[in-house]
Amino acid sequence: MSGLFGTFNVATRGMSAQQKALDVVSHNIANANTEGYSRQRATMETTRPFGMPSMNNAMGPGQLGTGVQISSITRIRDNFLDYQVRTENGTSGLYQGREKFLTEIEGIMNEPSDTGVSTLLGKVFDSWHELSLHPESSNSRTVVAQQSKALTDELNNTYNQLTKLKGNSQDVIKQNVVDVNSMLNQINELNQQVISVKVGGNEPNDLMDKRDLLVDQLSVKFGITIDKKSLGGEDIKADGYDASLVKSINKDEVSRFSYVSSIKPTGTIKPGETGDYEVTYYKNGDMTSEKNKATLNINLTPQQYKELDQGRVLLADKEGNAIDTAGVKLESSADFTNLALFKPQKGELKGYMSVQEDIDNYVDQLNSLAKGIAFSINAVHSGKSGAADDKLMFFVNKDNKTTDGEKDINAGNISINEDITGDPMKINVGKGDTPGATDGNRALAIASLRDIRLNIQSINNTTTREQFLTGGNNKFSSEPDPVLGVKTISSSVNGMTVSGYFTDIVNRLAVQTQEAKRIVKNHEALLSGLDESRTSISGVSLDEEMANMIQFQHAYQANAKIISTVDELLDVVINGLKK
Repeated sequence: MSGLFGTFNVATRGMSAQQKALDVVSHNIANANTEGYSRQRATMETTRPFGMPSMNNAMGPGQLGTGVQISSITRIRDNFLDYQVRTENGTSGLYQGREKFLTEIEGIMNEPSDTGVSTLLGKVFDSWHELSLHPESSNSRTVVAQQSKALTDELNNTYNQLTKLKGNSQDVIKQNVVDVNSMLNQINELNQQVISVKVGGNEPNDLMDKRDLLVDQLSVKFGITIDKKSLGGEDIKADGYDASLVKSINKDEVSRFSYVSSIKPTGTIKPGETGDYEVTYYKNGDMTSEKNKATLNINLTPQQYKELDQGRVLLADKEGNAIDTAGVKLESSADFTNLALFKPQKGELKGYMSVQEDIDNYVDQLNSLAKGIAFSINAVHSGKSGAADDKLMFFVNKDNKTTDGEKDINAGNISINEDITGDPMKINVGKGDTPGATDGNRALAIASLRDIRLNIQSINNTTTREQFLTGGNNKFSSEPDPVLGVKTISSSVNGMTVSGYFTDIVNRLAVQTQEAKRIVKNHEALLSGLDESRTSISGVSLDEEMANMIQFQHAYQANAKIISTVDELLDVVINGLKK
């Protein structure tokens, strides 16, 4: 239809299109500071023109336009930049998680400081040297006992703080499991809403923004793989795993995560030894109700125990029931080789899991240090290479009340023999095997241990004093030293001094922490650049939106002017022809 009424309709369509474009501009401006929002754009296209080719108008002047319409409202988004950001989020999350806990380990080690283990070690050996100069002095003996107690107290405290920190890291993993499951449920729901809106022929821009924001947050937790589906749907998997976490079709056939709260031996074995364990986990990590609690009986080797203890996260079905690697629900028992233990390749979860291994290593090294100190000083103090013959040990396991006071000694339980703290005069100082000798040679031999290279790195949880002093290159002399007149320990070619061993621990920690900080800093710069690029495309520019607003406003006014003009012309045609 042409004529004035056709022109009227063209202008009406123009006003409607400009008004919708203004609505889009208004929506952009309102969400200029909304996290995850992508600016939207109204796409305009001409409506179907008059004068389409036909028998009647084949020789006409041509097609006559009928105006404009909004064909779609699309969001501006670069999928490749999204992929890059999410990939870097995983790597950044890994080292941020590591940096957080490695920094705390540095604080626990408290080095260098006047109250750290390194300084206290020096004071202990200094006190023994001073005692060798004044063997008759009860004050010098008391100083030895007190300085040694200060060292054992610091070792105990460091051990306990590291153990507590490991527990804290596991609490963080548990909370991450809850958060991840919540994110996945929200993404799954948004996925279905996006598809339903797409089926209706509309663009679910705001829903897709919410989903993308959650996916960005999820990519920080662990590496993810996204498979784009029809109608805007997305399938999401963890890198390296076939189990779907989000599905656009069959949305209930998805996996979730559960948290292992405890691993307890069921027999007489100690934690970490080969045997049967009762593994308790909470479905979906929700520990607010005992209804979510479930147990599995699993036979574990020391290495498998360590993997499960440091990992703590199980793949599960949607209800949180643990599954095997084939996706089958586990009832009451499981084979560890088939257990679907979640081992992310990157992300915060990977960082928290890996730092537990670091904590375990530092605890083991601290235990080796404590054993090395106890074995070497006790041996020279008593003149015995084996604990069975030692009737008055200097260092003992405070939790072990048996005759073998060194049994299972570590950094957490090392202490000074109560008989010695109660009566420092019982300290063996001279050549004789009984306390009270006043020549000071034995105290000098103990002070000399400061410079003896001990094979401490070979010590493990089961090492005894006899094994330590007869294995490797550390040899306890069978005959007294010709100069000192007491039995001593020879240096190991491959060994380290006690202070050097601890300094090596601290140095490795410093290197690990600096590496984590450096990578975090580098990835923050990289992510900042990627985020800036993404913002330049998807972010709202108020200057640009104001310019668009003025453009659409003027177009709206111009279309309104056309309607006013057509109204005047129609008035002439309808009312003016009567005259």
